[in-house]
Amino acid sequence: MGLKVIQILYDALKIGLCLFGTVAAFFTVIDLTYFLCIPNGPKNDIVDEDPWINTSWALLVNMILLTLFILQHSLLASSNVKNLFKSYGLQVIFRSIYVITTSTVLMVLVKYWISTHHVIIWEYNLKYKPVLLLYSCIHVVAWIIIYVGNICTDVTELLGIKQVYYSLVRLPDPNIRKSSRLQRLTAHMRHPSFLSFILIFWLYPVMSLDRLLLASVLTSYMYIAWNPDERDYYYHKSQYERKYHELDHLHRYNY
Repeated sequence: MGLKVIQILYDALKIGLCLFGTVAAFFTVIDLTYFLCIPNGPKNDIVDEDPWINTSWALLVNMILLTLFILQHSLLASSNVKNLFKSYGLQVIFRSIYVITTSTVLMVLVKYWISTHHVIIWEYNLKYKPVLLLYSCIHVVAWIIIYVGNICTDVTELLGIKQVYYSLVRLPDPNIRKSSRLQRLTAHMRHPSFLSFILIFWLYPVMSLDRLLLASVLTSYMYIAWNPDERDYYYHKSQYERKYHELDHLHRYNY
């Protein structure tokens, strides 16, 4: 009887973490999209007579926030932490915890980010309609590619929903069903579209010093952390060609 109660409580914990992580991820994505794409005025700006002190302090705080994000992302992505969760039988909730901690760190980054609006690297006028249209189209397309790519990659698994569902219905870990080549690809590149993120980071109408820091650090981190190789490329290419031929065959069959 006691074991049954513990199992019920553990299942409730899994469901709670999964739901909380999904909701947190939803609001974080909205907040992050706004932060990265929508030009706005000074945020958390420090009032001081010495602009050098302002800039130095802003860059220090922003670098700490970026470092916090990189450490959290890298630590939870490491095999040692994953194996630790697995050794205690907690691999089911690992992804939910990953999503919750990532959302928390990103929300803190967005909230406490300090602008350096007085140090501008470049700027272009969005009041000129062709420039605004071009900027909007590029960012919209970039985010669509990222969202669609995550959905195609299996968004329920990325959010931890599938792992919790499989455990509740007493099925084995869904990752076991994946081929070794697919697991290898996702281990090297968890988020799709490197180019889309580069465009979002660097195509910003008011490139102040703090935005330059953000773009430089995150681009460097992505370049180091995302390491698909030739084998991953050929696997991805073969899957694309396979899906293309399947859709082409279905189209010919219907018409």
